[in-house]
Amino acid sequence: MSATLLPATNMMERLLQHEQSIPDKVIYILLEDGVNEKESITFAGMVSKAKAIAATLLQSGKKGDRVLLLFPIGLEFITSFFGCLMAGMIAVPAYPPHKRKANKRFLSILEDCEPAVIMATRNILVDLNYLESKESIESCRLLDYSEIDFDLAADWQKPVIDGDDIALLQYTSGSTGHPKGVMVSHSNIIHNSECIKQSFGFDENLIGVNWLPNFHDMGLIGCLIQPAYIGGMNVIIPPLKFIQNPRNWLTSITKYKATNAGGPNFAYDYCSEKIADEDLSGLDLSSLTTMFNGSEAVREESLNRFQRKFSKSGFSAEQYFPCYGMAETVLIVSGGDYKAEPVHLRLDTRSLEDNKIMPVPEGKDTRVLTACGYSWLGMSVIIVNPDTKTHTPADEIGEIWVMGPSVTRGYWEDEEKTEKTFNAYIDGTDDGPWLRTGDLGFIHEGQLYVSGRLKDLIIIRGSNFFPDDIERSLENCHEAMRQNASAAFSADIEGEEKLILVAEVGRTHMRDLAENEVFESIRNAVFAEHGIQPHAVTLIRQGSTMKTSSGKTQRFAMKNAWANDDLNIIASWEMKPDKEAIASAISFRPEFMREWMINWIAQKLEIDPASINPDRAVSAYGLDSITAVSLERDVNKQFGIEWPIESFLKNNSVNQLVEEGIELLRNK
Repeated sequence: MSATLLPATNMMERLLQHEQSIPDKVIYILLEDGVNEKESITFAGMVSKAKAIAATLLQSGKKGDRVLLLFPIGLEFITSFFGCLMAGMIAVPAYPPHKRKANKRFLSILEDCEPAVIMATRNILVDLNYLESKESIESCRLLDYSEIDFDLAADWQKPVIDGDDIALLQYTSGSTGHPKGVMVSHSNIIHNSECIKQSFGFDENLIGVNWLPNFHDMGLIGCLIQPAYIGGMNVIIPPLKFIQNPRNWLTSITKYKATNAGGPNFAYDYCSEKIADEDLSGLDLSSLTTMFNGSEAVREESLNRFQRKFSKSGFSAEQYFPCYGMAETVLIVSGGDYKAEPVHLRLDTRSLEDNKIMPVPEGKDTRVLTACGYSWLGMSVIIVNPDTKTHTPADEIGEIWVMGPSVTRGYWEDEEKTEKTFNAYIDGTDDGPWLRTGDLGFIHEGQLYVSGRLKDLIIIRGSNFFPDDIERSLENCHEAMRQNASAAFSADIEGEEKLILVAEVGRTHMRDLAENEVFESIRNAVFAEHGIQPHAVTLIRQGSTMKTSSGKTQRFAMKNAWANDDLNIIASWEMKPDKEAIASAISFRPEFMREWMINWIAQKLEIDPASINPDRAVSAYGLDSITAVSLERDVNKQFGIEWPIESFLKNNSVNQLVEEGIELLRNK
């Protein structure tokens, strides 16, 4: 970015500056298959399309209207997003509903933001017409991206945009029940973009290679808006292509000599696990100045494992950049020294349980936390006792509170939650308003450490899950389950967060309880509704769930009881390994495809192949979304066909999958 650029109060101004100073520079490149370039766009081209989209939106809309953006990964989303900003309208990115079936999260966002316009590709708009619940859609203008006249760029009139105007509703990730729309202003975006620029050491030479989704704050703000802010470039890989083959990501980093990449902690474990040693040849990660790790807990063992694996590919610890942030602050809150190795702190576990900080040397009963740096550009972070709302002593854990220009205005149309979360004050003072993050942590030697969640949010593989949503699915899946008598939480199992479920069984079902049927129902329901598999399910006697005086489940107490084997257990199920693997048979005949698939599942999930019923849903055996994608990749490679990924993400049985596969082979 040219040093002569004037300060900007909104992204529209910054884009217009780049249109004049670097019109022919490529800003985005899309690798639709994860490897090869499908399309690219320059700053001038992007701004021109954004102007045309803005002019189209303003033909029947006005400043402040919400525009729901439903796009797959690609340039259509990016130009539409900036088109909203250049129209003075409010962009609402969201994940498109599954074909002809809207999930609860999508319908909740639709109802909450009340968009004036739904903008999408033609295929997605066609799918919307078949939704069962479409009353909220009928009042919207449906805008087909393919029908936009890009010559309308000449008709665009520059709107007056104030820094306090809302630019974006960024819906919180995780729960499919009631996502909250964070109101992000234009000045919030500019300030947080500058925080990212300075903390990461970015300039106009930024080359990012990233696979994070459009609608995720890390993907949108960190990967798409940042290069537009500083005049850099970003190479885009669809998330599914990363999951299908994580080497695509590292191959593209090598090809484009990327200076920045990153993702949640699970992405590092995924690369370490899925990329074979013989596939390391040709990878060169030495160009990276920063490889960020955020969105979920940063784990020292994950970083060490990745570093060991890819050290021969030019990767070193100095390239790691642990950071901390959230949608309520646009994105980043804190980040460390991008030129230094991450800082790790080993602490006594028992002291941690008492919210005390006691650094210790190597030994048992310890936990290592990784520093997430310090705040930037007028952002302030303090640690507060969440009960007394007073400052905690230096050696104690408390809730992380944040203040500064990146803190957003609150939740759309939700004054109660906004007041509770965004307007906190230190007790007995006028020190505020502070944002309550709901995260627990402490500050040691100037750096922020995140130790857990005050709330019960479950974070697994970078995705957030609200336990009450999972508990609701569990309680409604089988008649033996009691209502309001279960607990969902996560636990660290061999260095990875896993979902644990504890549920009461009604007395009338105790005598003839079909344990395996109940476990299967729970696994199927949780997978179907949330895309995640439990690691363990424990059934307990009626009345055993620990609750508060007001009747709320004490999930932390239940977690401790589960960990200490202190539950009134009826039956339990756990995903346990069975190391005996059976060699797979390869043939195009149905019986051999069936045998191959059963053996694959058995090996991947480390279970006995004989226990797999081909007529039962594969999710019943612990097949989660990432494993399903791995199955899709391997079976396509094995049988030489292009099998739709949707088939493996549905609740299909082995026999149903084989039937599809044979039909694909016949039509090959």
